[in-house]
Amino acid sequence: MNYSEALSFTFQDKEWLKKIGLGGFFALISFYAGLFFIFGFFLVGYYIGVLRNVMNDEESPLPDWSNMSKIFVDGLMGTIIILIYFIVIGGICALIITRVATDPYIQDYEIAISCVLTSVITLFALSFFINYGLIQFAATEDFGSAFSLSGISTLIKNDLGNFLAIMIFSAILNAILFLAGLMILSPFTNFWGLVVQAHLFGQCARGLQGTTPTALQSV
Repeated sequence: MNYSEALSFTFQDKEWLKKIGLGGFFALISFYAGLFFIFGFFLVGYYIGVLRNVMNDEESPLPDWSNMSKIFVDGLMGTIIILIYFIVIGGICALIITRVATDPYIQDYEIAISCVLTSVITLFALSFFINYGLIQFAATEDFGSAFSLSGISTLIKNDLGNFLAIMIFSAILNAILFLAGLMILSPFTNFWGLVVQAHLFGQCARGLQGTTPTALQSV
């Protein structure tokens, strides 16, 4: 994984300031104005666009905002993928926590530890499956491929370590960027962090499947 490339590629684009600025503006409106289910689709769509460009080894991985309809449609489909994984994995987490919390034979401190561990594992699972699903969709533009069990098996067998490393690196980076943005600039700094994360996952997918945009299950 080339982390330095992921951190620097944005600034090699001649229009990086406009592209990151517009994305940050959408993030600002989405989170501070409560309009995520309108402008948030553009953020997800742009994330998918970066994934696709990196997997295709495009010379300029940072997508242009000119094709807003394509970004919106990608974002809509990506958001549905995210929601499905969130409902399934979050539902399993809720059932486990409820079962543990209502067990009369488990001590209070054991319940607390179990709930914390379950929550942490759930967050990692959500990040893993959501990014897997978005990679699959970016590669194939096939909604069903986002839930391919054979693709998940391929990823786990071939590159689970890199995938987990990207998740941890991205979590730390975005936490730093959020603090560095001092709330006011956080939508802009964290949008850049989102782009860096997409580049890293795109590298991971490209390494698994070469430079041909095919689904992971076909590796």
